[in-house]
Amino acid sequence: MQFASHLKDNLDNLEIYHFLEDEMSKYKTLNHENIKWNKVYEYSLEILQQFSMDARIYNYFVLSCIALNNEESFGTMSKLFEFLVDILQNSPKNLGKNVEILNTQKKKIKSVVQHFIIETDRLSLSHFPQIIMDLNHTFRILGKILECDFKEIQVKQEIQKSEVISSTIKQVEFHTQNPNTNSLNDREYRIFFNHLAFELLEKNKDNLNAYAMFVEAMWGRIRTLPVDSESITQIKYPDKNLIQILLENNFDELEHIKCFMSNLVLNPFWIEGLKFFCEFLYKRKKTNASKLLNTLTREFLIKFKEISNLKFSNGESMCEEQVFNYFLKQGIDFNCIKPKANKDRQNNIDEILLDMNTQNSNNSLFAHINALIEMAKLFEEKNMPNNARILYIQIKDLMEKTLLKDYLLEDYSKIKIKSEKM
Repeated sequence: MQFASHLKDNLDNLEIYHFLEDEMSKYKTLNHENIKWNKVYEYSLEILQQFSMDARIYNYFVLSCIALNNEESFGTMSKLFEFLVDILQNSPKNLGKNVEILNTQKKKIKSVVQHFIIETDRLSLSHFPQIIMDLNHTFRILGKILECDFKEIQVKQEIQKSEVISSTIKQVEFHTQNPNTNSLNDREYRIFFNHLAFELLEKNKDNLNAYAMFVEAMWGRIRTLPVDSESITQIKYPDKNLIQILLENNFDELEHIKCFMSNLVLNPFWIEGLKFFCEFLYKRKKTNASKLLNTLTREFLIKFKEISNLKFSNGESMCEEQVFNYFLKQGIDFNCIKPKANKDRQNNIDEILLDMNTQNSNNSLFAHINALIEMAKLFEEKNMPNNARILYIQIKDLMEKTLLKDYLLEDYSKIKIKSEKM
């Protein structure tokens, strides 16, 4: 099988290139399910064979092989990797007229291989041991050229027939009463749990279990962040039309919730989209659901802090600071740090201070601020302005050294004024 041995600068004059780009523009959007992967395979292979050995087209081809998941595509891909190794070993300048272009191509190739190896856990490669052996051999050589170590593809034992799951583009059909989710590939896993979420929502739109199932569909199989090259990943930023659809109010409530869920499951690293969903739920008075998603998203961000440094393929941040802080903010119980209203202040001051000591026994930053605010208010009410001012200065200084200043700006401004005027 022959392949193009050079990188072509411009493919705009190729009609099949535009067909290919049209199909791949659906990737991880509302139209993701409608991608004609056989056409992506056909178009990308034709370009790689006849016109250009471009890492971008190479990526499309590998994605189509993953989607088709058959012996023919894997066999062709194995030959393509072998040819690529030969080019890099003997004619690396064919992939870049200068060092900068060549290094860019290498980084993209490295990301493509890493993504494919991650996906092998759910593919049918175990049925083709010779292809696995060939790929592992090629990847070892390629790893040396690219100065990295690619994980070896393991041969898995065949799944028992009683656990076999047949899937189609639109649905997953289970052949057992109680399917073993460990036997599902990543795609089937997402569909399975998202389907459960929809079933629960049909019965009760406020069922928190539905939202938990949605989160499992979205992140249940996420073990690591996507591979990147200088913080840029191969994950596409959601289509602007998709964002507009989600932010508009053209659905009934249930369909709008389902639309959010379906598209966020396909875009698990689009944290701003989750922010939009939480805000939507809050506006629809689904406070508990919004709080649950806030909590689970915050835990995800704490687990994968590095996501704030990553970017989509177009350079957009995966999680901007303001979005990260939005979910961090949700972890603060603001009520616990604001002074209690309508409290009987006629008691003896010693009794009030003892009562405060009991209420603020939690040894946390929020409890400390809460106690100081309570004491300052008490001194104000007892006509002890100097004592109150000293405490307000302490509170102001403490808030300025924490993120609380940004989240409690109104309270901070009032305390700052009191610390300066009293």
